[in-house]
Amino acid sequence: MSSYLLFLMLGLGSGAVYGILALGLVLKYRAAGVVDFGHGAVAMYVAYVFLSLRSDGLLELPWIVLPHEIDLGAPVATGPAMVIALVYAALLGAAMYWVIYRPLRSATALTRVCASVGSMLALQGIAVLNFGTTAKSTPSILPSSPIQLAGVTVPSDRLWFAAIVIVVAAVLSVVYRRTRFGLATRASAENEQGAALVGLSANRIGLGNWVLATVLAGLAGILIAPVSTVDPSSYTLFIVPALGVALVARFTSFGVAAAAGLALGMLQSEITKLLAVWEWLPQQGLPQALPFLLIMVAMTLLSRGVGARGAVGEARQPLLGRPTRPYATTLACFVVGLIVLVSLHGSLQAAFMASLVTICLALSLVVLTGYVGQVSLAQMSFAGVSAFELTHLAGGAGIPFPFALVLAALVAVPLGLLIALPALRIRGVNLAVVTLAAAFAIDALIFNDESFSGGLRGSDVPVPAVLGDSAVRLGIFLLVVVCLVGLLVARLRNAPAGRMFIAVRSNERAAAAVGIDVARTKMLAFGLSAFIAGLGGGLFAYQQQTVSSPSFGVFTSLALLAIVYVAGVGRISGAVVAGIMLSSTGLLVTALDQWLNIGKYQAVVAGVLLTLTAIKQPDGIAASPPPPLVKLGEFVTRRLSRRPASPRPAVER
Repeated sequence: MSSYLLFLMLGLGSGAVYGILALGLVLKYRAAGVVDFGHGAVAMYVAYVFLSLRSDGLLELPWIVLPHEIDLGAPVATGPAMVIALVYAALLGAAMYWVIYRPLRSATALTRVCASVGSMLALQGIAVLNFGTTAKSTPSILPSSPIQLAGVTVPSDRLWFAAIVIVVAAVLSVVYRRTRFGLATRASAENEQGAALVGLSANRIGLGNWVLATVLAGLAGILIAPVSTVDPSSYTLFIVPALGVALVARFTSFGVAAAAGLALGMLQSEITKLLAVWEWLPQQGLPQALPFLLIMVAMTLLSRGVGARGAVGEARQPLLGRPTRPYATTLACFVVGLIVLVSLHGSLQAAFMASLVTICLALSLVVLTGYVGQVSLAQMSFAGVSAFELTHLAGGAGIPFPFALVLAALVAVPLGLLIALPALRIRGVNLAVVTLAAAFAIDALIFNDESFSGGLRGSDVPVPAVLGDSAVRLGIFLLVVVCLVGLLVARLRNAPAGRMFIAVRSNERAAAAVGIDVARTKMLAFGLSAFIAGLGGGLFAYQQQTVSSPSFGVFTSLALLAIVYVAGVGRISGAVVAGIMLSSTGLLVTALDQWLNIGKYQAVVAGVLLTLTAIKQPDGIAASPPPPLVKLGEFVTRRLSRRPASPRPAVER
């Protein structure tokens, strides 16, 4: 029994991190209506700043290329380093709110999610470039001498950390119930327009709360550094359990957030103990998958998710394109793609084929997020399941080409329908939280299973005999499949099912009032999107010939959403732009990396572009006005054909 109690106590460290991060998420949602997916990245970056101050006496500024180090002359002691790092966090939070989130007060949930994902990717990319990827640690900050508790020896720093979280939660509860600032924050969250009428500034309230939340994130990052080594990936992914904890608290209760965070950490630690006792439990990934189960329970039993906030202004969804000549456009794209394929050689030819795979994956988001307005952060998880399944079907089972590809893509459909079940009750940011947690759980439970994914080495994909060893044949096959999928999506846009998709996207209640089965429509969209993503995963497997789990991790799904949203999530041309111009393995980025050696900046550029697009051009690059030469070409074409021009907002470019 003492060992069980020991593991419970050891879980207080991670539980305190979840709790204090969840407190910051509650503050940010109260202040600006934003569920900040980049909150964990902020904690990670402030922790790196603290470590750099303490070990080297360097103050790292949050940018790259330009000078970004201030040498303080000598390593800084622990206390002053914490003060400097927390002041740094406050300034960083103020800058992020004023530049990014203040302009998005009346934006859609999708736009806010994309902006926060962009800030997360940018901070993570900057941390990789400025600090490297090697995990770092620091000596203990809190008292860590062992103490006896119920006959168990426990490091005292876990108890100190848990006590800090409880005290912070209690102070915040009092402040937001008793003080003028807290009451003003609650009034602005419930009715922003009414608060403005009585003289309350939503911007000042939001700024104050955002600064406080960022300081809490920085404090969490600093205090957990001695317990868990700091690296750009694991720290950033602390956001997943923290989101589950905040969701249990409905983004309103500080006390519930602190208690749920501590309970989750203790339960995760206890499961680690139970894995050695109960051998029938999944031996890999179960503690990491627990936040997904917590989120599902919170969505199903406790509430319907995050409540709505009163906001000024009317949110507008990204514009949709309308393909006018899908068959002619598909044929033209095939011809152009074939010319490009045979004209390129070596790494550029491989990059073009990688662009084709990304286009297929991006089309799955065009269907789901563009046409139906459902935010999904698990598309690469669908692709990964199909890619690994293809290795088993084509290899072990011996199913011939192309049936193995189709069957592997179909395997992703039930998974997509399973994740679609919460979408029948929730939408917007709530659905984004669920799909992110689902991607995290799939990564932990399925992709880490060596019998399925092949472990670190990965799994090999047999090359179909019809494709042989010819790269051109493989490229033609990829081009044909992508063109057919693009034609399917284009025809869907103008079909009855597509009109139902768009009606649900615009207003679910109005769609139901005119006889549309909203639940069935959402399930159809998720199933079709998962199938297209599964096809993309199969194409990826054929193109790479060896697949491994890092290719389908959580961050790859976030990066896919980033480039598709920047390119134009409501347009097929946006998927093409995402694959050709913005993909990290695509044609343009590969060419620029060869010529200018800028490939290492791709993550930072993608994050910054995603954030700027969310603020300035929510419709994406593909919806931008065409240059003058393109306008002149359109005018000449119309005059020669004597056909009237379609309205510009409805034309897909």
